Amino acid sequence: MRMVFILIAMMVSLPSWSTVTAGAMDCPDHFEGRVKQIIEPVGASHAFSTNRIVFDNQRTLKGEVDDQVILSVLQNGPFHIEADKEYRVQLRNGKLCWMEEI
Repeated sequence: MRMVFILIAMMVSLPSWSTVTAGAMDCPDHFEGRVKQIIEPVGASHAFSTNRIVFDNQRTLKGEVDDQVILSVLQNGPFHIEADKEYRVQLRNGKLCWMEEI
């Protein structure tokens, strides 16, 4: 009985292991940058409205990142971004994977 419980616990936790290890491989470009400008869309906003965020790359941590990076980020998404603040950003093919304020 105990062995069955351990086996079930391991099987249930396997997806979380793959998520943790896949995150580092799926986002090959990392940099620290300062928000230079936030460009909001013109017109009515909707659930999927995006802002264009212009970053000045302060330091490339991993991969190849340009001196200036422009990303599209959901206005009402999980990331709250403010001008002139610094963020650690992870990218994949020029798209945002993750971001956190430094």
